Amino acid sequence: MPENEVGDEEFMALAKEQARARALRTSMQRLAGQGGNGALQEMAREVLSGRVGLREALQVGAYREALQEKAQVGMRAIDGMSAAERSEAEAEGQRQLDAYQAEIDQEQSERGQTLGRGGASGSGTGKHSGGWRP
Repeated sequence: MPENEVGDEEFMALAKEQARARALRTSMQRLAGQGGNGALQEMAREVLSGRVGLREALQVGAYREALQEKAQVGMRAIDGMSAAERSEAEAEGQRQLDAYQAEIDQEQSERGQTLGRGGASGSGTGKHSGGWRP
């Protein structure tokens, strides 16, 4: 994650779970890097920079409309899938969430080991120290 970019905790209010917050941040990173829809790319960059929160960004008409358009395309794609294809897509989504959670658990374990060796003060001021509870 670039130094000037918000962390997963920025998305916890909407996502409610840490793995989903990471998925949302990762999606924002993909949108920010794409050259396609200018409004979505701009929104993602603004949110990731911390200049605007995601909820606030969704209040901006151009961002909201671009996101609704993208969501409609996604819904049409889902509607065109067979039950088996939808089931596989859901399973893949769950596998990705599980992978994010494993990544988060590993990061927390590594931070705990560093704190245990006296390598940090334990003040909890790091970018990924949020108010989440396992």
